[in-house]
Amino acid sequence: MITSVRSAPHSVNTSDLATLVKQSVDIVDVIGQVVPLRRSGSRHVGLCPFHQEKTPSFHVDSTSQLYHCFGCGIGGDVLSFVMKYQNLPFIDAVRHLADRYHIALPDETHVNRGYHAGTSEAARNEKEELYAVLQMSGDYYYSQLHHHETGQISREYLARRGLPAEVVETERLGYAPPEWDSLCRYMKKSGISLELGIKAGLVARSSKDSTRFYDRFRNRLIFPIRDDRGRIVGFGGRILSSDAEGEPKYLNSPETPVYQKGRMLYQMSRAREACREVRQVVLVEGYMDLLAFHAQGFYRVAATLGTALTVQQIRLLARMADEVVLAYDGDDAGEKAMIRSLSLFLQESVPVSSILFPGGMDPDDFLREHGLEAFEALVRKRQDLGILAVRKALDRWDGSIAGKSTVIAELQSLFEAVRQPLLRSEYLRLISDRLALSEKTIECQLGYGRKRLPKSPVGRPVPLVATVDETPSLEERIVRLMIKYPELVEEVKTSRALECFRELRLKKLAETLVARSSEASASISPIPVYDQLPDEETKGLYARFLLDSGEIHEARIHMRDWLEALVGREKKLECSDLREALRQAEQLGDRDQVKCLLARLQELGIRRKRVGIPSENN
Repeated sequence: MITSVRSAPHSVNTSDLATLVKQSVDIVDVIGQVVPLRRSGSRHVGLCPFHQEKTPSFHVDSTSQLYHCFGCGIGGDVLSFVMKYQNLPFIDAVRHLADRYHIALPDETHVNRGYHAGTSEAARNEKEELYAVLQMSGDYYYSQLHHHETGQISREYLARRGLPAEVVETERLGYAPPEWDSLCRYMKKSGISLELGIKAGLVARSSKDSTRFYDRFRNRLIFPIRDDRGRIVGFGGRILSSDAEGEPKYLNSPETPVYQKGRMLYQMSRAREACREVRQVVLVEGYMDLLAFHAQGFYRVAATLGTALTVQQIRLLARMADEVVLAYDGDDAGEKAMIRSLSLFLQESVPVSSILFPGGMDPDDFLREHGLEAFEALVRKRQDLGILAVRKALDRWDGSIAGKSTVIAELQSLFEAVRQPLLRSEYLRLISDRLALSEKTIECQLGYGRKRLPKSPVGRPVPLVATVDETPSLEERIVRLMIKYPELVEEVKTSRALECFRELRLKKLAETLVARSSEASASISPIPVYDQLPDEETKGLYARFLLDSGEIHEARIHMRDWLEALVGREKKLECSDLREALRQAEQLGDRDQVKCLLARLQELGIRRKRVGIPSENN
């Protein structure tokens, strides 16, 4: 069956498309094509594709259309599975399923901006024309490298660099002749508009004569750049002439409708495939550096495309791997480039480490001289990039007190970017040891004393990040019952329990279930609840609870007991806080505050009796 949305007169957003796709496919069928599943009751189980295991702990539920692995904790819906397994962003996962199950979707421009179908069709046609002219140009450059006398210079260069013929062939490397209009003439001969060549980033118009055109790439070794589907979207070119004064060593295609260099990585698809076994990716800066790894049979490597590393590229890396290893040139410039990228990795909470090549070598030189085994030894000795940045800053300390302040100020941006308490603690320890300052003093200097967790009115910290312990908390038990027995959601709704939740993800889950039960004619079915949850962590938690919920005898009695205990716990904590505040007010002689706090304690005592909790004096 082909489902079409192109005829819809209104704009279509990504949420609508995701719903359409999920309604049209069966999660058991999608996952069963890549994971051998066997039926177990109402579920299907198999070996998890995301971690090594011998006993199946990966569950797929056709009723809820969700999956969860009880071994590694990964879970979600069919789109999250495709995104994780194929290392695809959300919209590409939608397209992947749409293609496989013949669900017709509008063009990406239509999806994201709500353009009319006519505009969408025109944009789609233009992109197809661009892909065609880029492929034709790639074939032209390839032919110039292999079959023309002018390509001798590039063939000699590749031989000197020791790049094997099979890598050159696999990557379809090419050569752009030195003439100003070699490709232009070929395009004209092939009946291709030079205006289309401009849109594809292959041709430029003369600034002195608008009727004249010239090739963007001349006398350069050409590296085709491909998207996830293997289509050529742009090129990188390395200059081969030693006397090309003023010319950049590397020249890259400009931004086009099919190529956004800050949102792509060179050899991204090959790296993603290789990262399925070992979720660690090496990032380099140059085309030749990357192909030097391919020459050694190592494919867990990607490269930037002539720009500084961007947030979008880091997110691409995070989808394919759990750790990024930067292997930039071993000189000062390479080291500084790595450290400049640190704040982006910290902001995205992506683990990143660095390799320092000896003697200022670049990855290509190192691999040709020492081989892959020596590189893997460097990987084993890699250093956390944040640790490297901290140590470099500390090495610049001149020994003075003022110098301490300078070093800490230099590291201010690092601490503003770091999200993980473990990393922050390690950075503080290093600075403390080297500068002979307490960690508390360093925190104050950094301004962390004013940026700590917000306080409740009586001084108790409010947690910003929720965790779910292995031992189920009261909140977790309540949420599990809400999921397993939707009829008990009303019990939670009429109690004060939601106000007492302190584990934030669980509170979000409970609030969503309550809100869903309040909607007119809405049943608490899994997919709508899942789609309304605010983030992937909470969605994963919901999938886990839904697939892990066993039968509980006398569930309503348990629910009431746990709700009462949760509200009682909050009252007890509130009472403790009030008593501490009362003690402080008495020490300060603040009679008005003492009177107010005593009144609140008296009121709390009455309320505590109502929920059946004995007062502390009983």
